[in-house]
Amino acid sequence: MKKFLVVAIVIVLVGLGGVFAGDHYRYELYDAAIAFEQDRAGLKSQTGLAGPNKFAYIETERVEGQESIIMLHGFSANKTNWIRLAQHLGSQYHLVALDLLGHGDNEQDMSRSYSIVEQVEFVKLAAAGLGIARFHLVGNSMGGAISALYSATYPEQVITATLISPAGVHDIPSVMDDIIKDGENPLIATTIEEFGRVIDFVMVEKPYIPGPVQKVEAERSVARIEINRKIFKDIRADLDTGLQQGFASISAPVLFVWGDQDRAINVKNIDRYASLIPNAQKKVYEDIGHLAMIEVPQRTARDILDFIASN
Repeated sequence: MKKFLVVAIVIVLVGLGGVFAGDHYRYELYDAAIAFEQDRAGLKSQTGLAGPNKFAYIETERVEGQESIIMLHGFSANKTNWIRLAQHLGSQYHLVALDLLGHGDNEQDMSRSYSIVEQVEFVKLAAAGLGIARFHLVGNSMGGAISALYSATYPEQVITATLISPAGVHDIPSVMDDIIKDGENPLIATTIEEFGRVIDFVMVEKPYIPGPVQKVEAERSVARIEINRKIFKDIRADLDTGLQQGFASISAPVLFVWGDQDRAINVKNIDRYASLIPNAQKKVYEDIGHLAMIEVPQRTARDILDFIASN
């Protein structure tokens, strides 16, 4: 009954979205839609402590004896990027999706560093706060670089790592690299209209998003311009100095998942990246962009589950 009511609310609000496009009904629709999708995946919104600092996350029910999968989103994204994937991962694992430093519902502090190294230490504290000693890592883009560096830095904690279009190795430039050279950043929306272009840039197989829901996402993204610029500068400095030196020390099995139409990070880097890691497997998805876990969640979930089961 609860799910039926939520669906009904979402349908009604979508229908009224055009009427109420300028007021708070958009936000009610957004909250209802996210709550419904989380509920379908068995995810609940939570807050925890990473050392002395609060952080936001979503997780499934934790069953004694289950292994945990910790999922790390990319730059300018948040924990909700994993909802569609979680719906296909089933109940075999305890799922946790974190808001990374400066992202989602976490504090935005312009005075701190948001480097990949700092994000790794944040994840370590968050895992400790959640009482998770060993876990599987799944990371996308920036979260992929964090997952790789985490696996190299704390190998005793990582059972397996799945890296989805990960940052970290950029030997072969991407479309985004060329745009950045011209002084623009295709991942940072400065207007509501630009947000749609960001979505088009990072995805090929875009899921349906009701207009009012996308507008809320756009408004929130535009409100983050300054913190996004700060975070991007910090992680770009990391990438420019090179993170890959330590990747050879990764002992956990690693699966690379990459879309062949990724415009943010060139898929041709997959061979070099995988060559740095002793136990790596590769999967390239045709006609998919930078966010395979959103574009083809069922296929991505199946490959992750098969990979974990085989290791």
